[in-house]
Amino acid sequence: MIHRIWNAYFVELCKGIRLRFTWAGPCLVAAAVLAAMLQSPIERDGVSDYRFVLDATAIALGMLGLLLIVIFCSGLIASELGRGTIRLVLVRPLRRVEFLIAKLMWGMTFAAVVVVLAAVGSWALALVFGEMHGVEYGGEILYTGAGMAGTYVAAALFAMFPLLALVAYALFISTLSRSHAAAIGWAVGLWLLLDMVKNPLGIQPFVFSSYLETWQIFAQRADGFPELGWLPEDAPWIVIVPAIWTVAFVAAAAGILQKRSLHA
Repeated sequence: MIHRIWNAYFVELCKGIRLRFTWAGPCLVAAAVLAAMLQSPIERDGVSDYRFVLDATAIALGMLGLLLIVIFCSGLIASELGRGTIRLVLVRPLRRVEFLIAKLMWGMTFAAVVVVLAAVGSWALALVFGEMHGVEYGGEILYTGAGMAGTYVAAALFAMFPLLALVAYALFISTLSRSHAAAIGWAVGLWLLLDMVKNPLGIQPFVFSSYLETWQIFAQRADGFPELGWLPEDAPWIVIVPAIWTVAFVAAAAGILQKRSLHA
């Protein structure tokens, strides 16, 4: 089973990197990081430019990055259903659930590329055009450069848990439609609707999208808040809630895909 999944994932990877649509997301993220220089100019003035890194990350991985991930992943299965190519794929000794897991891995690869590109781009610009020597207050080093980098990496790793749930959500929606455009519309619309009603309904702690912002500790350290630990206070929730949603979305998508007719 694992061998078949890896083979299917490799096929998705090779197929995906040949499509111009796949590269549109990373290009937009790179452009967003560059555009952050207009909002938070970088200069060598003796002050570390962690605020630029935070702003660039927020722009690239905020609404733009999340929309790109949802749009990309919501079409991964819907487009195959619409064109009928899924029948050719499943002619091979590949079960439908294995096909789904390979798509999940490919979608998560795309999400990870978006995160890494935003991180590398923002830090590279700050290092080249600015200064990154830690956070000082009153001549005293509160957080070293290595400590700030470690805090950022920890935040990025925590961000992968809700992003995995987002990918699984988009794939679940993708199994419901044969139209790529319709799948995108439903995925984006329902996601935005859930974000609008979660606070009024008081269900925010139980919704995976509530944990997509994982940069609080880095932001507070960049602003000079003293004696902060490495992990956010809600670290267990950041892992547990998205994990539950991921399992639920994958199980629902697998159930739909198993029963769904693959003929137009």
